[in-house]
Amino acid sequence: MHPYLITAKPGWVRRTAAGVRVWTLRLLALLVMAVLGAVVLTARCARPVVNYLATRLIFLELWAAQRLGRPPVSGFIGAGITDEFVREFHRARQHATTNA
Repeated sequence: MHPYLITAKPGWVRRTAAGVRVWTLRLLALLVMAVLGAVVLTARCARPVVNYLATRLIFLELWAAQRLGRPPVSGFIGAGITDEFVREFHRARQHATTNA
């Protein structure tokens, strides 16, 4: 006696639905990966432009601060953000586990 005679073999409708479900999930996963890849590529390509604009804006602020006789604000904010990044980076390095 053959095994498929003992157990109920799924019909063609159920098998087709399972195949459609599997390929739909695969296509959805591929779409998500493609969208994330496009976002990362756009961010990486825009980085030089953002850096250039930030540098130009800092020089513009410094020029305006000299003309007005006031201290530049971005220097204080930028220094505080940089210090916080350095502290967080060192904290993460100290608490990282080694697999040696």
